Amino acid sequence: MKLLERIRHKFVRDAVTLQVGALFNAFGNFISAALLAHLLGAEVQGQFYVAVSLYSLLWVFVNQGLLQATVSQVAAANSRGQHEKVAYWLAWLLKASLIFGCALAVLGFLTLPTVAEWWLDSDRKIGWWAAWMALSPLLDTPRIVACAAMQGTRRMLPFAQAENAMEAIRVFLVIVGALVTNSAVGPVVGTLAASLLGSIVATELYRRDRKLTGSPLPSLALIRRYMASAPIMHGTRLGVKLGIVRNLNALCMEIVPSLLIERFGSSEWVAYMRIAQRLMRVPLMFMQGISRTALPMFSEKAGLKDMAGLRRAFVKASVVSGLVITCGIIVVLPFLPWILRLAFPAAYLDPVYSVCLILVPGFIIMSFSIANDTFYLVTNTLRVAVIISVVGMFISVAMLFALARWNPTTGVAWGLTINMACSALHLIYAWWYFRKHAKDRLPPPASIVVPS
Repeated sequence: MKLLERIRHKFVRDAVTLQVGALFNAFGNFISAALLAHLLGAEVQGQFYVAVSLYSLLWVFVNQGLLQATVSQVAAANSRGQHEKVAYWLAWLLKASLIFGCALAVLGFLTLPTVAEWWLDSDRKIGWWAAWMALSPLLDTPRIVACAAMQGTRRMLPFAQAENAMEAIRVFLVIVGALVTNSAVGPVVGTLAASLLGSIVATELYRRDRKLTGSPLPSLALIRRYMASAPIMHGTRLGVKLGIVRNLNALCMEIVPSLLIERFGSSEWVAYMRIAQRLMRVPLMFMQGISRTALPMFSEKAGLKDMAGLRRAFVKASVVSGLVITCGIIVVLPFLPWILRLAFPAAYLDPVYSVCLILVPGFIIMSFSIANDTFYLVTNTLRVAVIISVVGMFISVAMLFALARWNPTTGVAWGLTINMACSALHLIYAWWYFRKHAKDRLPPPASIVVPS
């Protein structure tokens, strides 16, 4: 009976719904990596990953946490029944995404081919592939807005369906593109096409959910009406703080490592590193349902100024995720060589497995930090997160650079493990914050005024 009561609880239902979706996406990522390895080989697959990293490098400097800021504000407004403010924040996200997407596309074509040739000492065509992928955010904009609305109002079933549909389309088109062109051009075109089709599917799911009785989703017409008056800079200030934290993490964990291996090593080792990271992230996917449900739930606690409830939710999310992910890694690791032999060409086995073993300690420590950025957002302490992240970024990049020059194959993996272990600093700060403010009420979340 207790189990049935827990299943009926909305947080548990939402987490389970997103967890199933996360596992589907993880399976799609694995299938995509394995098939690309067979169709393209390590060198071309690595070149494709380098193009993705180049595009992502530019995205780090343009994307400013727009989605996460919107989800938190939509959740807080929805918990107080402020439906017009929900529409207003979604209008802001639509407007900001279009503006930043256009800027990203222009900068991509102006800079990325040159960066690939002169900074990476690589083929200029890789930069052109990255430039074309810089169009993805514009094509993704309708899907991003629809998913922000569904996640923020906790409509988790259509949200998961939209993401799963996007992943299924992406995997199919990327693989078909590789099969037809026998080069990275096919996956690049497939990525762009998937962004467009994913937006169409998400929009239709949004329309369908709005027709249900009691749906809190605002009409698309209302969102468009607020779009002109949405104050870009007010929402952007909130997004910048959150964006810095997430983007610097992506910069140090995904983008810079791939680019440094390409610069000092080879495209083949870029492929080995990226595949090892994806394999090690599979256990993390088991907690993605909780992490993504935590943002709207934590934001609702903030809207109600419930400090004790937030502390309990943060501790539960952090401890449960860390223990489950650690157990998952311990269970999966002995079977990893068998999985690699089954799914990848023989040349991938030894390098990918060696990188996985190096990454294990870092992933275990990082698994307890799944709710950190959400904690900073709802407690209005993003300034602290920014300081920790910026200082850590400079140290991390310098260390990765030195280790990549020292050992162009596995040096970066050792640097990544050290970086992940340093995520414990955020947990130490969260412990100090909750102890200091145990008897305080949560500060009011950032907001904007909806014009009458």
